[in-house]
Amino acid sequence: MRRGPRNKQEDCLLAGLDIFQSDKIEKQSELEAESLLFTVCDGLGGHESGDLASHFVCKQLKAKYQANAFQSQSIPLILNNIQDASQHQLPSNCGTTLAGLFITAQEIFAFNTGDSRIYKIDKTMAHYISHDHSVVQGLIDNYLILSQTAKNHPFKNLVEFGIGPLFVDSWENHTVFVHTEVYRPPACFLLCTDGLSDQLTADEMHQNLMPTPINNGKTLLSKISGKGFIDNTSFIVVQLL
Repeated sequence: MRRGPRNKQEDCLLAGLDIFQSDKIEKQSELEAESLLFTVCDGLGGHESGDLASHFVCKQLKAKYQANAFQSQSIPLILNNIQDASQHQLPSNCGTTLAGLFITAQEIFAFNTGDSRIYKIDKTMAHYISHDHSVVQGLIDNYLILSQTAKNHPFKNLVEFGIGPLFVDSWENHTVFVHTEVYRPPACFLLCTDGLSDQLTADEMHQNLMPTPINNGKTLLSKISGKGFIDNTSFIVVQLL
């Protein structure tokens, strides 16, 4: 996690029961449990209290996970309930994106709102398994532009869906994206904010993480640093053994 040129850190991370929100942090941990939850939230810069929105969502998810109330079958409902709570507890003009990974003994669930992303890392490539809720992704989905041109599109950072009072109307027209797959270790996943995905291609992420992704987070961070941070930048590498 790194704070970029913004005046405060609006990203927030959840790894198991630990919440992180600071200007600079690097941490490596081994976690073992019947289920595990990881989330990356990116409070919207340019709007009111993005840092509060991202921390609020991580705190809400932690409470539900800690109370064993986080169930894979109800991920969209859980996020909808957090959205409802945010409308009463957060300032009116704030919101956050979210990318999460919920791991059980049988299945893995990747889910997201907004443009924070999840990649599955294997020997050959970084597979993009989440789906952006953004103006540009809508143009791609409707075959109006090519995905290759998205990175330089002037509207690439316009997010259409997320969590927080800012997105109250969006919940009528959008749904939480959920990707499900069978739990088959070894496997590796990368969760990140757009501070990373706007700076590096999937190929660059893969090249800098391989061959040992869990040990090469610093290499990936150095690659972004070398290009220069253009935004708050946060990511989690999850290695299943």
